[in-house]
Amino acid sequence: MFRRITVVTAALTATAALALTGCSAGGATGGADGSGSSPSSSAAAAPKTAGLNTPIKVGSFEYTITGTKDAGTTVGSSPLSQTAQGTFVEVDLVVKNVGNSAATFLSNYVKLQDATGKTYDADPTATLYASPQQQAWLAAINPGNSVTGPILFDVPAGTTAVSVQVTDNVFSKGRTISLQ
Repeated sequence: MFRRITVVTAALTATAALALTGCSAGGATGGADGSGSSPSSSAAAAPKTAGLNTPIKVGSFEYTITGTKDAGTTVGSSPLSQTAQGTFVEVDLVVKNVGNSAATFLSNYVKLQDATGKTYDADPTATLYASPQQQAWLAAINPGNSVTGPILFDVPAGTTAVSVQVTDNVFSKGRTISLQ
């Protein structure tokens, strides 16, 4: 009986892992940048970091950071408001599906990095409350379509945001976009 439970548990775990991998944007095959092409010997060095208003392709998504700002310590309006532990940094971006099939975008595909190398996750609740008229940051995006809006990060007061790490799924390293 114990052996059968162990086998069933292992099979369910493997199935769940494969399902989660397949739920992301997919399409990240080939080169390290997710472009689907192999790097040539001259391009083996790390790709140049993109900056503001420069589209960068990662798997099925094309990210463009259009700006950043300090969003203060509270976002939204009562009763739908949230107060930061520190302060909110707002990153405005466009996420476009450049693949051949629908892809699901999650706000956790975007991470903020500070001058000391610390990495911060997006705050989905603050993002929703700051901009309720914008599209949700859990979105199925069809090929050629895009979502636009802010993503908020709760960071310690005085934090200097220097870059954003973007990816097309929770398992890949992704690429970096400079905010400076």
